[in-house]
Amino acid sequence: MRTDPTVRSAFIHGSVTVALALVVLLLGVAAHGTARTALLAICPGIMLVGAIAAAVRTYRAWQHGGRWPVWQGLLWFLLMLSLITFMSVAPEVLGLDQRDLGLAQR
Repeated sequence: MRTDPTVRSAFIHGSVTVALALVVLLLGVAAHGTARTALLAICPGIMLVGAIAAAVRTYRAWQHGGRWPVWQGLLWFLLMLSLITFMSVAPEVLGLDQRDLGLAQR
């Protein structure tokens, strides 16, 4: 049984995007100061760029009558991950603490 090249390339695209964003996230967690803020801000951006690239591949596959749903699924997956990572790092990037978020214990 052979794997479809479209599925293989979509899997590689998604894996590389997620791995790169995870490495940047881990480096951001380990860093301090401005480097920490910059690396944490870049992480959702990497996911978003990967999602935009998947959207372009979806459109090109659709134009040529290829298997575009594979790329569209990857697009939605990367958009979801970019939103989750953005919401996770936003308080740190924006400089909010627990009192600003209403999470401090009284």
